[in-house]
Amino acid sequence: MRTGATRPGSFRLAACMAGLALLAAGCNPPARGADATREGEDVAERCARGHVLGPDGCMPVGIQGCADLFVEDDGLCHPAMAKCPPGTIPKFDEGCIAVGIPRCAPEFVGDDGLCRPTMAKCPTGTFATPDAGCVTVDGPDGCGSGPWGNIPRGPGNLYVDPSYSGEDSDGSEERPLTTLSAALELVAEGGTIALAEGTYDEPVVITRSLAVVGRCAARVRVRGVSSIVHPPAIVSVLDAGEVTLRGIALGGEGAGVVATGATAVALERVHIRSAVHAGVVASGGARLSIAQSWIDGTRPGAAGAGVGALAESGGAVSVKESAVTGNQAAGVSAAHARTTVAVVGSLIEGTAPSEHLGDGQGLVVRDGAEASIERTALIGNRLSGIFATTGASARVSGALVEGTNPGPDGLTYGVGVYAALRSRVAVDASVVLRNAEVGVAAIGVDTAAEVTRSLIQGTVGAAPASPLGGVGVAVARGATLHLRDSAVWKNRASGVHVADLSAELIAEGNLIEGTFAEGVWGGGAGVSVVDGRATLASNAIRDNEGAGLSVGYLGSEAKVTGNLVEGHVAPDRSLPVGQGIVIYQGARAVLAGNAVSGNRSVGVLLFAERPDGEVEITGDLVQDTAGADGDDRAGIGVAAVNYKLRLTSSLLRTSRTAGLALFSAEAEVSRALVDGVLGDRRAAEGERRDDVVADGVLAIAGSTAVLTDVRVTGCARAGILYDRSSGRLSRVRASGNLFGLVVQGSEAPDVGKGSVFVDNRAADELIGGGLRVPLSAPPLL
Repeated sequence: MRTGATRPGSFRLAACMAGLALLAAGCNPPARGADATREGEDVAERCARGHVLGPDGCMPVGIQGCADLFVEDDGLCHPAMAKCPPGTIPKFDEGCIAVGIPRCAPEFVGDDGLCRPTMAKCPTGTFATPDAGCVTVDGPDGCGSGPWGNIPRGPGNLYVDPSYSGEDSDGSEERPLTTLSAALELVAEGGTIALAEGTYDEPVVITRSLAVVGRCAARVRVRGVSSIVHPPAIVSVLDAGEVTLRGIALGGEGAGVVATGATAVALERVHIRSAVHAGVVASGGARLSIAQSWIDGTRPGAAGAGVGALAESGGAVSVKESAVTGNQAAGVSAAHARTTVAVVGSLIEGTAPSEHLGDGQGLVVRDGAEASIERTALIGNRLSGIFATTGASARVSGALVEGTNPGPDGLTYGVGVYAALRSRVAVDASVVLRNAEVGVAAIGVDTAAEVTRSLIQGTVGAAPASPLGGVGVAVARGATLHLRDSAVWKNRASGVHVADLSAELIAEGNLIEGTFAEGVWGGGAGVSVVDGRATLASNAIRDNEGAGLSVGYLGSEAKVTGNLVEGHVAPDRSLPVGQGIVIYQGARAVLAGNAVSGNRSVGVLLFAERPDGEVEITGDLVQDTAGADGDDRAGIGVAAVNYKLRLTSSLLRTSRTAGLALFSAEAEVSRALVDGVLGDRRAAEGERRDDVVADGVLAIAGSTAVLTDVRVTGCARAGILYDRSSGRLSRVRASGNLFGLVVQGSEAPDVGKGSVFVDNRAADELIGGGLRVPLSAPPLL
């Protein structure tokens, strides 16, 4: 972490990362106290699952109520992606649960177990849908035989065949009409116009209930354009009641279908190809449903940007078991209040930027409109896979949002799911995979996002010098994000990032694992809070390359309860980083009941350049902080630098350098146990043991440490060492160390009645000692 940095802003979240680059290091962890008596050693026998034997008896630490699959020999819950089969994530109280599209054609199931439909896996002339696989728009029965194929015969049918040469057309099968316009004039209310093979260079204007059914979309194409609606359209439907279009292809110099007014239009097995302005439009109360159809390659025009399916001004569009591919501006879009879109079991892929707007999103919902997305894949779109803004709402369930690309002209992000400007987004049981810069983002005042039972994985930087590097989840500028029962895995720079004092994260039951330290400002933190607020409960934050959790800057606050924070050893093992929890530069935090285990540099680090900030720690287990040989700034269970610390009812065990280290800090420590500070290998290799820093409680550089009902045992050097520091000891016991109490320098603590220093190997008390202490505090890099 870079100290003294200018306070970050939140635009594009780039500057939020600037102070969070944690240099990385690691070493082999020390042996787990084989030669020392340790409280809580026989956890499985002496305490219930999820508990350890602490200073006040058995105490709950880490994640409670854990499924058997995730409980290890120490009796604690250790969820990890490696414990679940492909296509699933850990849900801590249940086991492994499936995520993404629930029903998938075999050809779309990847090696990762996820359903990943894409047009690239389908042969020419077919389109991809998640459940059915690669299908033709004509369906399994194809085009049938005869002029009208499989069109159902009925007394209300009018037949049209442009190749008929007779002059006695009456609309029967034997004497069909030759033009659509003639059929539209003659068809009865509720009747059917049956189209034979051919190209119909005439517009379709529908003003009453009817059906237009072609032999099949591969052989029936309609391409005339009418300007009676806006934008000009090939099929215009105006206050027509119920209308069905089936088995036809639409394309040419107009929108495919424009419906307005009191109209319900159903498209079935329709191929809209290379239309202009928009593929389909529903407005003014019209309802338009699209099933088993394909909207492909819509082009921009003077009256539209090339959207595949558009609902506006009170219209409604539903897309089911269809593909919307290769359009421009947006695949599916909804605008204005009382406007809705619903996409089920479909594919939205490859939306390109329009010439003037430079967008290319998969699905856009704005200005108070509503969207629902179920069992759908949004693949390879631009700027955003799903974008909700200006008071809109979107609900996403069982979806895949993958590979969103950056936009053109300096728009260097490709967010998977993006909520902005007073919008509401809910994502459930979905996968957000390999998007650019940010997987899920909530940005803007009164913006809210909720992500449950989902996987956010593999976010990448937009370029090698990307400022963000690939954040999994981001919340900024006054937004609120609830993250629950999800996995944030193998992202870059930060797994979850919070920016701005008014931004808030609430995270419960999540696995945040394997974040890489990449990007210009990429620290590799599991969770980073910069100028924001966070509540974290029952999360597993593990094996990230930076800190597990970092909270920074005055005004930031975090409440951290019942989490597992483990395995942060950093990629570059030559450097003294790999912190579990870092609270810095005046931020405040309350930590309770956490298990902080197996980190490299410091289990919990509190750091400020000048005296500022307060932290409370209650009932935490901090253990196995590994350190590195020759580096006495690493291997510390809890370190406070210019901070106020209140530590109560906690267990600090098996550290390398110190259980608790204070550098110009103030600490009140009560009912705590410090057990087993082992020291590094230099003592075993002949260096004097009293020259190797290995102390239970270490107060230096003008610190004040008030210890009450504290026990310190099993330390390779001093149980308690005050160096140029003051404080008070009440009912303190130090035993089984090399020295019990060491005091050196001009200041000294008051030792009250009831404190005992016994059974230490070299001396119970050493006053005026000259033991070496660290020359500087652990770094904030």
